[in-house]
Amino acid sequence: MLVVLVYAVAFIVATAAFISFRNIGVLIATLLADVAATFIVWGTGLIFKNASLYDPYWSIVPVLVIPFWVIVKGSPVGVLDIMLIVAITIWGIRLTLNWVIGWKGLSHQDWRYTMLKEKNPDIWFITNLGGINMMPTIFVFLGMVPAYYIINNSQQLNIISITGFLVCLMAAILQFVSDRQMAIFRSNENNRGNCINTGLWKYSRHPNYLGEVSLWWGIWIILMGSAPGYWITVIGPVAMTILFVFISIPMMEKYVLQKRPTYVEYKKTVPMLIPRLKKPK
Repeated sequence: MLVVLVYAVAFIVATAAFISFRNIGVLIATLLADVAATFIVWGTGLIFKNASLYDPYWSIVPVLVIPFWVIVKGSPVGVLDIMLIVAITIWGIRLTLNWVIGWKGLSHQDWRYTMLKEKNPDIWFITNLGGINMMPTIFVFLGMVPAYYIINNSQQLNIISITGFLVCLMAAILQFVSDRQMAIFRSNENNRGNCINTGLWKYSRHPNYLGEVSLWWGIWIILMGSAPGYWITVIGPVAMTILFVFISIPMMEKYVLQKRPTYVEYKKTVPMLIPRLKKPK
């Protein structure tokens, strides 16, 4: 209930911010509204001493923003609009439900946040605001920028835009299947302390993250099919890729190595994200 209340307040503040800055353009006004809402969530996290209040923000905002852009563009809904809404909704529901299932309440904070706070308590204020809250907000916004230009350009359906949509769907399937396989693996007590090396996890150490990154590339590919002149928006999926490859995954793997020494061998045989065509002998 607290999270719902906090996000409702953040939504109201974001709406007020958008209305205030609407005259400078929808895209910039949305960014400022996004930042304003992030400040609300961050501030509440400080009050309750739990940075994990921000965690569902990542998956909730795109599900609200992209349909909002479709509404405010002032023209009929096109086929690419529907594709975007379907893809981002499937992605957002899965990720948000994962948070709902995994979060145990205000007593539970993501281990990464606790580690960062304990490692550098003097700069926790900056780390919390900049690294945990604001940076993901900016990166996700960059990932959504291609969607904005898809919505506000010709709804051209061709092989490229269809390919992009299929990439988005495959990304969602990849995430769902990998999540399910991991859940089954963890439910078996005989696997405790071991590394999963079955299913999708046999070919990629982070198939769920591969799905996450692929979604944003899929959206950009859709844009390339309808308005290739906006190719510079590739900065969005590139930023998301950098976030996972150089920040999220290394942090996760360092933590896993402390818990499971066998992960060293697992890393030698299974690639980080993209599966190899042939497994090494």
